[in-house]
Amino acid sequence: MLRLLICLSFISLNAQEWERSFTAGELNEENHYLGGSEVLQLVGHQNKLFASVGYWQDQSNIWYGGSDISLGWSQIIILKHPDSSWTVDLDLNSYYLRPEVLKEIIFKKDHEGNFLDAPDTLLITAAYSSNYIISPVVASAFVRNESSDSWDESIIYQGSLPAGEDYSIRDMELYTDQVTGIEHLLISVGTKGIFTGSYNPTISGKIEWSSEPEIGPFSIRPLGITISHGSLYFSSGNKLFRRNDGVSPTYSIVHDFSDLNTNINSAVGGIRGLTSLESEESNNSMILMWCPNSQSKGTIYRLESNEDGSFNRVFETKISLLVEEYLPGTSVNYVLGGYNDFLKIFEPSENEYVHIVGFESLIQEGNFPQWNEYYSGALYAVRNSNAEYSIKQVNESITFDDPPLVATRCYVKSPFTNEDAIYFGGFDPNGFLSTNKAWIFKKIISLIGDINNDGVLNILDALQIVNLVLLNEYEENSDLDGDNHISIFDLLYLVNLL
Repeated sequence: MLRLLICLSFISLNAQEWERSFTAGELNEENHYLGGSEVLQLVGHQNKLFASVGYWQDQSNIWYGGSDISLGWSQIIILKHPDSSWTVDLDLNSYYLRPEVLKEIIFKKDHEGNFLDAPDTLLITAAYSSNYIISPVVASAFVRNESSDSWDESIIYQGSLPAGEDYSIRDMELYTDQVTGIEHLLISVGTKGIFTGSYNPTISGKIEWSSEPEIGPFSIRPLGITISHGSLYFSSGNKLFRRNDGVSPTYSIVHDFSDLNTNINSAVGGIRGLTSLESEESNNSMILMWCPNSQSKGTIYRLESNEDGSFNRVFETKISLLVEEYLPGTSVNYVLGGYNDFLKIFEPSENEYVHIVGFESLIQEGNFPQWNEYYSGALYAVRNSNAEYSIKQVNESITFDDPPLVATRCYVKSPFTNEDAIYFGGFDPNGFLSTNKAWIFKKIISLIGDINNDGVLNILDALQIVNLVLLNEYEENSDLDGDNHISIFDLLYLVNLL
């Protein structure tokens, strides 16, 4: 044992905090092209990482200068191991430009309300297809078939032009009606409405979609759906809706931001990033980013419920002011954020759970790199348990020579065993040509085996495990082999890591 510890004392493995995981515009090992202008979603599923990649404003697409009609359409890409390369798992083709939603959904009941023998975990993406010349416009869901490593397509809705925001699919949420007990997958299809799906394993894709929306049409596409304290909520423009459960469900407006702005720019959206905070708060509370128009400053509000089901609005921060502090000398004219939910993660350095939310900033003045007047770096805000905010940056910093990142759109905790990391993805073309601008980085939170959290694997970590073995004590972060007790095997596991 002493000889082993002496050997370990000469070994030190430094943590690398940030790594680039995906760069658009490359051929993978199978000679398959992986490009894209933006990474829209990141999802862990079956111990693998999936990302949805869009080609809006990418010149490989025929609408933006491409010459091959088979290239430049939505892709779902997959990372099977943190040290492997990304590969294409699904080419949507056929004019599907942006897969804006990608989620793991766990069905527990069938379409009749009966419990399944075992839950069925599905990975689902959705997008609309249109050539913008002739109808119909088709909004479809794609469900991954785990047995064949393929995807099954089903049509949610099809209708006439125009396309764009009218068919933009931004969110979906699985919800059990508290009156009927039926499990519904609610999905937003642009301004057309909120449609519902139920689990039916006898059909392709396993989801049976309603022929008509449960609510709709809308003037502004919904951008978020969430569940808080047993009720389902969604946002559209400046209004927050709650579902009233039953055989014939209805919806009520439970909060209205019209006092702040009555005219919402539909491309910006109004209420964005709607996320439940119920696990942190004793009452029914939600958080969101308010972005009504081209003068948006990215204001964060918390909504706290009243006994009558309405909500009080609580100001938390204005992202534009935080960015001006982070980038001294700049003036922030516009902030767009809350592309997806606020992500709850554990922050070891603070020993508490925090929430992160991404955004982009249009800046003036200051000596910082820009892309079409947007700050080139990818920023995100961190909210602690006291509703205090700080600004962080993907890859810590960016230079004038680095490729622009612009927007942090999505983030997810690593699905890989023995990797404590968060993956970030993004970019936003903002109407400008953006060929191969999609990106994914990962931030390593801590080293597996770094028992004392000093950023290196060395003799001190080994000595701590030895001490626990001798004292017959247990600490979860030292249980490297996951057998619920500390032994010589944990020490051997650490040696293997070194």
